[in-house]
Amino acid sequence: MPKFIYTILAVCVLAIVGIGLVACSGAGTAAPSPEGQIVVKQSGGAGMLVKECADKSYITETADYIIEGTVEKVESRWNEERTSIFTYTDLTIERYVKGIPFTENKLQIVTSGGTVGEISQVVEDQPIFHEGKKVRIYFKEVNGGFFIVCAQFGVEEI
Repeated sequence: MPKFIYTILAVCVLAIVGIGLVACSGAGTAAPSPEGQIVVKQSGGAGMLVKECADKSYITETADYIIEGTVEKVESRWNEERTSIFTYTDLTIERYVKGIPFTENKLQIVTSGGTVGEISQVVEDQPIFHEGKKVRIYFKEVNGGFFIVCAQFGVEEI
């Protein structure tokens, strides 16, 4: 394949990741979280770019928190500008495998993408949650925010 095609592919991948990072940086998400609830924001593309994400020991060691819980509610909605769709997943924490427990046993995970009406926005590498399912989530605290380690690879159904 000609070199310019590889360059174009690399630019496209970086653009997709950049859009996901900007989208989940907090700008435009504008959804108030319930009082005392921890919010985990997630952008796409992280798992596909980090080769270590295929190694479960890397994910376990990198995570500051490993929690197990039940998905209570999953809802997708537009941001205020109606330029992006975000999915809000509410989870009840039932067990801490790693990390100091929070004062509340609730967690909200905000992911880019979702479906509102007949319009879907798909963001590569996002974890997908289903109401009623039990999950284990590996996440990390970075500058006061929380992020799932290795995107979809940091979430397991149990």
